Amino acid sequence: MVKQRLQSAVENSTLKSVSEEFIRGFERSTLGKTWIQVLEITRASRLYRWLTTEPESTTIVIDLRKTHTFGPVLAVLDAATPQVTRFWETSRLAAVARAIENAFSGSKAVRLMAKVFEPPEPPANGDQRE
Repeated sequence: MVKQRLQSAVENSTLKSVSEEFIRGFERSTLGKTWIQVLEITRASRLYRWLTTEPESTTIVIDLRKTHTFGPVLAVLDAATPQVTRFWETSRLAAVARAIENAFSGSKAVRLMAKVFEPPEPPANGDQRE
C-alpha cells in the first residue's frame, strides 16, 4: 500500500515532469546530439571495449625473474642494488642532498606543501568509498 502510494506520488510529481522535459530538451539540442554521437563513437571503439572487458575469473601470476626477457635485467638489478646503496650513502652527492633536505625541511613553504599533498585521513568507521 505504502509502496504504491509512493510510486504514484513520484509518477505525478512536478520534479519528475520538469526533469523529463529537461532531458528531452537536451536530447533535441545540438549539444545533446553531439554528446550522444561522441558517446556512441567512444563505446564502439576498440580501446573502450578493451578497457571495459570483464577480466577472466582466473588470475595468472607470472614470475618475471623466470622469463628470458626480464629475468637477466632483474638479476643485474638485484646484484647491483647493495653496491649502489653503499656507494650512495658514502658519496658527496648524498651529503649535499641531505644538507639541502635539512635546510628546506624547516621552512614554512615546504611544510605547507607537505600539508597540501598529504593524503586524507581514512574514515573513522572503516568504510571505504567505491
